[in-house]
Order: sequence, then structure tokens, then C-alpha cells
Amino acid sequence: MKIFFAMDLIGGRPVRLVKGDFSQVTTYSQNPPETIETMCKAGAKDFHIIDLDGAREGRSVHSDLIRAIRQKVPGYMEVGGGIRTEEEIALYSAMGVNGVIVGTRALEDKTFFRELSRFKNIVLGLDLYEGRPMVKGWKEPAGISLGEVLDLAAGSQIMAILFTSISKDGTLSGPDFDAISSMQKMTDMRIIASGGVSSIEDLRRLKEMDVWAAIVGKAYYEGRITVEEAVALAD
Repeated sequence: MKIFFAMDLIGGRPVRLVKGDFSQVTTYSQNPPETIETMCKAGAKDFHIIDLDGAREGRSVHSDLIRAIRQKVPGYMEVGGGIRTEEEIALYSAMGVNGVIVGTRALEDKTFFRELSRFKNIVLGLDLYEGRPMVKGWKEPAGISLGEVLDLAAGSQIMAILFTSISKDGTLSGPDFDAISSMQKMTDMRIIASGGVSSIEDLRRLKEMDVWAAIVGKAYYEGRITVEEAVALAD
């Protein structure tokens, strides 16, 4: 299992939200590239970067900052948040971003979803709330069923599914293991488990479940999981 360390960006600063609520924001530093560099010195290699301003505005906002972060990251890096055009996918791909996360546009435009097959680095952002796919920064339900999403993803040769249980995100209450297990039964695609990781025990359980990757965010920033502990579990 891979471990992706998360960094969410608002106003050029790394933050964490609770359940995607922009009114519940904690800021962790003033210099994202410097923070990334410190984490890498401790052994972190792979990162999950989300442009939260982009998710809210429906366009990439922090592309220049993300370019600077990419220069600090030695391994895999995926980026999401407001990526809704092929031009933006191409921009991040040209930066050397390994995984480009597309969510809202794909779930609202089936033609666009199908055409993603021409890219080889697409990660589908599949965010569920009470079993329903959500879009537009988790604010609205998508007009498409989960089963149809997975069928389209398989046909579009998606690289991986970033699966987030919104009710768990930023809560440090543990991943939604049952939902992750159900998703594994519904698809053979790689799954990136996101939301709720609070301890090294959570990561061990996810590894036992054979998910492709797990996201570590707030648990790291709050000192519950160290980079060294997480990296020791990674493949």
C-alpha cells in the first residue's frame, strides 16, 4: 500500500477542513513548499495536493504554487480541486503531476468522462455522502448513480479511484471501512482510501484490506501519525 500525505490549499496556505466545511478551517503553516520539504526530509515521498479554492470556484487557482510543490516532491504526486477542462489536465500533466483528480465535470458530463480515456493519469474523485456521489466541492448530489459512475470509469481507463466518505473527512474518527470494502466488491480498479485516518492502526487495517493507497492528512498535522511510522508501512 502506498501512503499519500495530504496538503489542502486555501489562500496559499496548507489547511484542513472538517467534512469539507469551509467554516471549519485549521491553518498549519504559511509556506507550503517549505512544509513539504520538511516532510520529505523525514522520509515522505508521495503527496496528495488539493486546491480547495479551486474546488470552490470551479477552476484551478493554485497552479503556480502547485508547480513549486511538485519541484519538492521526490515521488508520486496527485492534484485535485476545480480541474474541469482538458487544458487544466494537460497543464498539470506537463508539470509532472502523476495523478490528475477529476470529479465534478466527469460526473456531470458523460461525454467528457468518456474522453478522459486519452489521458493515462486520471484519478476519479468519487466523494460519497450517505451512499450518493457528490459534486461541486461536496455541496450537491450528482445526477448519476454510483453503479453508472463505476461503469463509466472502467470504460474510460481511469488510473485509480479516490474514494472519500465525506462524513469521515477531517474528523479523525477512522476510515469508513465498510464502505471501502463494499467499493472493492463493486470494482477491480485501484482504490485510494481517503477520509478519517486517525492512527497507525487505521493504516494497518487499510493495508490488510489491500487498498492501493491511503491518504494521511489531519492525523499527521495533529501529531497522531509521524512520517516515519507511515512510511514504514508503505510498500
